[in-house]
Amino acid sequence: MRETGDVEEQVRLNCEISNANFWGIYSICGLLMRLRSLYRFEHSMKPWERIDSAGLMEWIGAKERLWQSLRGREIEPLRIGGRAIDAFDVAEVERHLPAKLCYGAGYATAMKPSFFLGELAERRVEQGFAVYVVERERVRDLLAVPAMQQGRRIYLRMQVFREYLWDKVEELRMGGASQALREAFAHCGVPEEQLRSGGEELAQAVERIAREESYTLIAHELGEALEDEFPEELWHELASRSPFLERLVRGLRDILADTHERGMLSAIVARQRIASLAFYVASLSGFRRELFPEVREAYEEAKRGRWGAVEEAARRARERVLGSIRTLQEITSSAGDRDELWLRRRVQKELLQPLGINL
Repeated sequence: MRETGDVEEQVRLNCEISNANFWGIYSICGLLMRLRSLYRFEHSMKPWERIDSAGLMEWIGAKERLWQSLRGREIEPLRIGGRAIDAFDVAEVERHLPAKLCYGAGYATAMKPSFFLGELAERRVEQGFAVYVVERERVRDLLAVPAMQQGRRIYLRMQVFREYLWDKVEELRMGGASQALREAFAHCGVPEEQLRSGGEELAQAVERIAREESYTLIAHELGEALEDEFPEELWHELASRSPFLERLVRGLRDILADTHERGMLSAIVARQRIASLAFYVASLSGFRRELFPEVREAYEEAKRGRWGAVEEAARRARERVLGSIRTLQEITSSAGDRDELWLRRRVQKELLQPLGINL
């Protein structure tokens, strides 16, 4: 087997090839956010450390030149132990890695290839799925999500989850946080004064919250994996029609996963953990927020100990989403080769407007 460092460089190359070919799927704001996050990661910065603007601009310039040189290049197989292994054959790659390392590969939004290599802290089985808990990451691409499901595997990426929570801390500091987010930290025993102070004490609090809340990430992935109302092929077919439909379909699928009997909301209700529900409400945005308006009132009821309201809200949202997906199937089946503008108008008229959604 080749040295671990060499494998690391090969994974890093594939990350950069993916970035080079897919950076354009993000909005300018979204791309800048991901670049800042990747800069922090590559420079091993602590979450509260300020980014040097000049250094960031120089680094972005270097990335642009690198991506230009890699544009159009195909993802390469990993050469390990004298063999060329498909970069997406995760099980085979891991067979040739030290036990302490965890490798992940798959496709994300707009079929962007996504890879990471990190240090495995724990492997356990939950409801028939192998859960890989990854701590410090060594390599990643522009897209870094706290949890991901591939087949019968669920990856819980703790470093990414901590970074997500730090982003929420920064959101609060900048004054743009929702009341639910402020209450979520308060429910976790972290007052707003501590959130504004930063430093090691806050870092320890964020680490604790990440551990306490990680069960919700696993529950979401389980809900998505166990959801069987519609075949996997349907999701790909709908999402591939247009970027607009892909965002809508992802929102619909997320709500289905969260409201599944083994999904996130069921896990939260079983624990009656109000902090988890507050974080969930605060995390809803875009189509997900519009598709699940009753959860905010249910959260207020849960604060009074009325957890049945959350179960009822989940049931109503699930019925609505199932109906929406069937409507979407009817629209797309009659679309033929019509363009995205036609699709948007039909979806707006027949699906979104009846729900009171005007996006």
